Amino acid sequence: MRIVITGGGTGGHLYPGVSIAYGLRERQIEVLFVGNINGIEAKVVPQEGFEFKGIDICGWNRTLPGIFRVAWKLLGAFWTSCKYLLKFKPDAILGTGGYVCVPVILAGRALGIRCVLHEQNAIPGLAVRMLSKIVDKIAVSMPESSKYLPREKVVVTGNPVRKGIGQVEKQQAIKRFGLSSKQITVLVFGGSKGAKSINMAVMQALIKGIFKKLQLIWITGQDDYPCVKNIQAYTTNCRIFEYLNDMDYAYGAADLVVCRSGATTVAEVIACRVPAIMVPYPYATDNHQEKNARVLEQCGAARVVLDAELPHGRLAEVMVELLYDVKKLDRMRQGYKGFDMDPYGAVDRVMEIVSSR
Repeated sequence: MRIVITGGGTGGHLYPGVSIAYGLRERQIEVLFVGNINGIEAKVVPQEGFEFKGIDICGWNRTLPGIFRVAWKLLGAFWTSCKYLLKFKPDAILGTGGYVCVPVILAGRALGIRCVLHEQNAIPGLAVRMLSKIVDKIAVSMPESSKYLPREKVVVTGNPVRKGIGQVEKQQAIKRFGLSSKQITVLVFGGSKGAKSINMAVMQALIKGIFKKLQLIWITGQDDYPCVKNIQAYTTNCRIFEYLNDMDYAYGAADLVVCRSGATTVAEVIACRVPAIMVPYPYATDNHQEKNARVLEQCGAARVVLDAELPHGRLAEVMVELLYDVKKLDRMRQGYKGFDMDPYGAVDRVMEIVSSR
């Protein structure tokens, strides 16, 4: 059996597909990724050991010249996708979101291939909503997504997470980073591309001395790394990375996570059962990141700090409130009992939908 996986642009759309690809490969199913030649997937997929084919596609643009450019690129990407599909001859196509999956799914339907979507967010993205009418099935991570999609096609599967997430012992993870098991460890990151506003807020907190008794694992992203790396002068317990592949160890070491609230991050935090302060990306389509974060907040597993509150020191206030009251962190961990869906089972559930004939 052969499966094409398409989606990307951000880690939130890409990594669920990678997780599913590993599961498919274990079943001796051949996998081909089709993604944007300029997207994160062009680098990550080959590194993960899967075959990758690129298409030239760009995001939506509402200006008149932009509309013509998108239409032209979409047409070219459609024909390129047809060429890849005719050569690979897949039994099914799985789209994990992002505009890159649009021409691939359209090409698949034109060729009569079974097509399945996976939506990670509480509010489906534009690409998934557009394609939902023509695909065979739609796997969703959160039940809240169902009301925006054709209900007869929707199956709640949860969101697949990367292998190893939530499975690393605390002591082993702490040792990996050369930290102490006797101190509280905070993990800070802003998704696959980093988050300047979070980085600046954490930097302010460091300068004020808030982290003197804490340990910090800080993943800055490429843009802010040159500025942030010198901040280690303010603390000896800070490990700063531009990018980190070993997120399983980073989560394993953390007593508290400060992060955005893209769907993949939310799924990984749930898998690790780690308390979180979530700062939703304010420009996400339909404000879906805040909706994702509120789901965890309602269960008591996370606190939400809006991006607009960061310059006013709100992040530092919430961190101090939580980190110096161990009972509050314990109560937040208990909040994850409301999530009874095994994130590793999500891989099997999505695979079953994709591979069924």
